Amino acid sequence: ATKISALENTTFVARIGPSGADRGYIAITGQPGWGISWYINGTLIPELVVRRGQKYTFIVEGGNNPSTTAQYHPLYITNSPSGGRLLNTPEQQASEVVYAGFQGSTTPTGVGRYCEYQENPLSENLRTSCGAFEDYFKALNLSCSTGESGVVIWTPDETTPDTVYYQCATHLNIGWKITVTNPSVNSTMEK
Repeated sequence: ATKISALENTTFVARIGPSGADRGYIAITGQPGWGISWYINGTLIPELVVRRGQKYTFIVEGGNNPSTTAQYHPLYITNSPSGGRLLNTPEQQASEVVYAGFQGSTTPTGVGRYCEYQENPLSENLRTSCGAFEDYFKALNLSCSTGESGVVIWTPDETTPDTVYYQCATHLNIGWKITVTNPSVNSTMEK
């Protein structure tokens, strides 16, 4: 899987796009996908590498209308590798830890206009013919609704586990992994 090191870049743009079939979500995560996935800064479900104590901003363009479920993907940060918080029972929700993207236990805040990368005959041909991801991505069409992007701000701290996930609150298996590291400590030369 592709990694995006957020040690310098602290802003991520999250949009929806095709999961890349067998060469995409399934190959990267080993989990079943269902056709769409998060694209972060134009990359299909990259692993993000972040640092404790650093503030990160997710610009979320996964939809903001809960009545249009196919275009409503609130982004949140969780300890759940599959996500889907709003699909879970209250008991399941109680065992999940949410780090960002919710107000209370049932109100997602990571909502904004809907932007989706969409396949077309050229991109589909590149995907099925084992073309390079960069060529596939360049061939996708981006379609965005009007309106404002959503924002999720998150600062991992000493209580944040080494691995958490960016996910969708209304669907399973759309996001992927965030590796949380400790801040660098300037070492001094030993005498």
